[in-house]
Amino acid sequence: MSTPRIALCIGHSRKINGRRDGGATSVGGISEWNYNHTLADLIGAHLTRNRLQWFILDDYQGIGYVTSMRWVAGQIAERGADVAIELHFNSATPTARGHEWLYWHSSSAGKRLAESLDYEMRIQLPPHTLPARGKKPVEASGRGSEFLRRTHAVAAIAEPFFGSNEDDWKIASTHQDKIAIAIANGIAEWVG
Repeated sequence: MSTPRIALCIGHSRKINGRRDGGATSVGGISEWNYNHTLADLIGAHLTRNRLQWFILDDYQGIGYVTSMRWVAGQIAERGADVAIELHFNSATPTARGHEWLYWHSSSAGKRLAESLDYEMRIQLPPHTLPARGKKPVEASGRGSEFLRRTHAVAAIAEPFFGSNEDDWKIASTHQDKIAIAIANGIAEWVG
């Protein structure tokens, strides 16, 4: 069997009126795109240590969400990825906390991948440090549905913390490598 290829997709990478979407901004003033661009490089370094091939998609093409997700799915297929993770972080009320992992509701492989990611995150940042919100199935109208449904590879969406929460942000900004290790190990565990 050939070495599995991993697509690390940085959410909010499309441009709107010539400017990057960027996504939510953390209480520390960092956008999802900027945080996850650094995170993707860290994950990639850990994937390399696990002898896995990987690439980053960080400049989505398309004029809207659906067209950009078609483009991403096409790139994932064209580059022969077996696994695709789209990197995000949550933003809500200042009291919302924790990590969660989204997968397409009918994908048993996607669910297992989300379980591996959740398990590894609990090891790196135990629930007393960063609450675990679990694995969440996504259906047609759910957030991230276009990425999860269109991607031919086994796919999950990472929401490793709430950027809108001071405690989560402090953990995410000082322990970014632990988040990267959790995601890389979750992928490696699923692949292995």
